[in-house]
Amino acid sequence: MDIVTIDQLLTVGGFLAVLLAALYVVQANKGKLKGKLSTDRRMAITEVTALGADSRAMLLDVDGQEFLIVTAKRQAPVVTPLNVKAAAAAPAEVAQIAQVAA
Repeated sequence: MDIVTIDQLLTVGGFLAVLLAALYVVQANKGKLKGKLSTDRRMAITEVTALGADSRAMLLDVDGQEFLIVTAKRQAPVVTPLNVKAAAAAPAEVAQIAQVAA
């Protein structure tokens, strides 16, 4: 009494061969497939960096504007817009505040 017949072994072997062939095709064309699948996305995580054991800093690009997001366990995430115009204006504002204070 055979538990597994030759037909069943051939079926499973053929199925595994097809899966491995599909895996090879996807791995070989990963760049092309990624470009086709993500053409109309508005958000993308540019970079992720671990700051410690339980905190991370992420750069998020939304419609061409970048945001810095800092997350930690048991705390709300902090979102800071990184705007070139605001960063350039900040030193001028600091100088103006310093003149008023003097």
